[in-house]
Amino acid sequence: MALTAASAGLELPESQCDSGLDGDPDPGPGPSLGPQCNSGEDNRCDSAYSSDLLDSFGSRCSLGACDKAQAQAPAPVQEEEEAAAAFDPWGYLSEEGDTFLHLCIIHEAEDLALAFIGRSKAEYLNWQNDLFQTPLHLATYTRQTNIVRQLVLKGVDTELQDRNGNTPLHLACQYSLEECMQALTKPITAKELALFGRDASNALGPQNFERHNWQGLTCLHVAVLYRNDEMVEHLLSSGARINTQEATSGRTALHLAVELGEVGLVSRLLRGGGEVDAPMYNGCTPLHLAVGRLDAGIAAALCQAGANPLLPNLEEETALDLASSNWNVLDLCLFDDVRLWGRPLV
Repeated sequence: MALTAASAGLELPESQCDSGLDGDPDPGPGPSLGPQCNSGEDNRCDSAYSSDLLDSFGSRCSLGACDKAQAQAPAPVQEEEEAAAAFDPWGYLSEEGDTFLHLCIIHEAEDLALAFIGRSKAEYLNWQNDLFQTPLHLATYTRQTNIVRQLVLKGVDTELQDRNGNTPLHLACQYSLEECMQALTKPITAKELALFGRDASNALGPQNFERHNWQGLTCLHVAVLYRNDEMVEHLLSSGARINTQEATSGRTALHLAVELGEVGLVSRLLRGGGEVDAPMYNGCTPLHLAVGRLDAGIAAALCQAGANPLLPNLEEETALDLASSNWNVLDLCLFDDVRLWGRPLV
C-alpha cells in the first residue's frame, strides 16, 4: 500500500521510494532563503509488512499475546496465523529503521497506533527511522491529529529533528497543517489531564519555538515565508520570539515579510513588537530592503513605525542613500520638508 501526497492531503507530486515519508527539499517560495518544500518524491515506505498484515494482526492479536490459531484451519491459513503469532511488534524494526508504530501511522491504522501509543515507553515513541522521522513527524505529515495529540500527551520529544532539521512543528508550518499545529501546542485540558494523568502532567512544558532547521529557519520564519497569517498569529500568541534571526544572513521575520512584499504581514509584525530597525548580519534594516526593492508602500509603513533612514549598513549605505534616486519613495518620507546636508529626512 503506497501513500501518495494526495492521500496525505498535501498537493505535491508523487513517486515511490523505499522508506518513510520522504521530504526531499527544493526551493520554496519567497526570498533566497525559503523553507524546503517537497521535491515531488513524496512517498510512503514499501515495508515487508503491508497494510493487510496490519489489518490481520490488529484483528487477531492483542498487544500482549496473539489468539491461538484455529486447530481446524487449512494449512496455508494456519501457517499465516502461526507467523503472525510469532511476530513481535515491539521488537520489529524494518530495514529502513521503522518501528511497528511508524508503519501503523504510515498505513493510517489509527486504532492500532493509538493502542500502541497507550502502552509504549518514551524511548519507543521517540524512535527515529533512517530519515530521522519520529512517529510524531509522520503523524503530523499525514494529518492524523488524534495520534499527534496522544503522542504529545504521552510526553514525546517535540523538538527532535528529521534529516532536514525540521521538527513536527516546522512541518505543520510548512504545509499549513493548522489542526496539527493546535494539537502540538494547545494547553492540556482538565479532561486530558484526568485521562492521561502523570503522562499529561509532564507533557507540553515550556516549548522551544526558536529551534532552527538546517536552513537556519525557526517555525515563525517558515510561517512567514509561506504567507500564513493565522499560523504567524498562533505562534506569536504561543510565545514565539518575533525578533529571532534566521541563521544564514540574520533576517528577522520582519525582514522576510518585507522581502516578500507582504504589507499585511509587515503591519502585523510591527504591531506585535517587531524591531523596525533590526539589522541583518550585513547591517541592512527592513527599510534598506524596502527601499532597495522600490516598495513605497512598505517603506511608508516602516517610516510610520519609526524606522531610521540614516542607519548605515556594513557598506556605509543608508536607506536614504538607496532612495536618493527614487523620488516615489522619497515623496512618502515623513518630514520631507526637513533637510540634513541638503538632503530630505525621513
